[in-house]
Amino acid sequence: ERLAGPSWDHVFGTDELGRDLLSRTVHGFSTTVLVSVGAMLSSLALGIALGAVAGYAANRLADRVFIWIVNLLMSLPFLLVMAAVLSLTRPTIGKAYAILAGIMWVYPARIVRAEVMRTKTLPYVEASRALGSPEWRIIAKTILPACTGSALTFSLSYLPEIIGLEAGLSFLGLGVQPPDPGLGKMIFDGLSYISSAWWMALFPAAMLFLLVLGVNLFLMSWRAAHV
Repeated sequence: ERLAGPSWDHVFGTDELGRDLLSRTVHGFSTTVLVSVGAMLSSLALGIALGAVAGYAANRLADRVFIWIVNLLMSLPFLLVMAAVLSLTRPTIGKAYAILAGIMWVYPARIVRAEVMRTKTLPYVEASRALGSPEWRIIAKTILPACTGSALTFSLSYLPEIIGLEAGLSFLGLGVQPPDPGLGKMIFDGLSYISSAWWMALFPAAMLFLLVLGVNLFLMSWRAAHV
């Protein structure tokens, strides 16, 4: 059943090896969601930790190094950097996940740094310091709870971009590796059969479009509910 069109037996048709495209698309969809959300949460945790340290040590050496690294990373095109790193090694979905998290942390880190610099001079923080609380407790228990909300909101706004980066890496063959399915890789493979088996590229592309659209609509409604 190679390259069979959509039917009751195979709703999305089959690919060049006779595999059911619906089951592979669902598998690729779940992989994209898990990797993207996991990378967002990991980058959020890393950004909160680094931003808190930099903000608490404002204008010191640690803060200057932090600013230099953030400016360097934000001046580089993310997809080009990730593709270059993965092309020098054996690409895997785990490495793609690690690189996504290792780059996207700059966004929440900048927000947390600014919030910490503002919060650490407030009276209740000064009172905690006057009571003799250690510095790590002041950061973890007093300052960070007031700073993480804005960082989470900012990280969620970049979730569609992370999804696009993951799909782009898979499209270039630097993310999900065969035989595991990935939406980007499935779109790339389907382009070779676009004139004879249009469904191979159309359905994975439609699922990716609906995923990004759904995330954006959710974020819009979430922001509207919290304004």
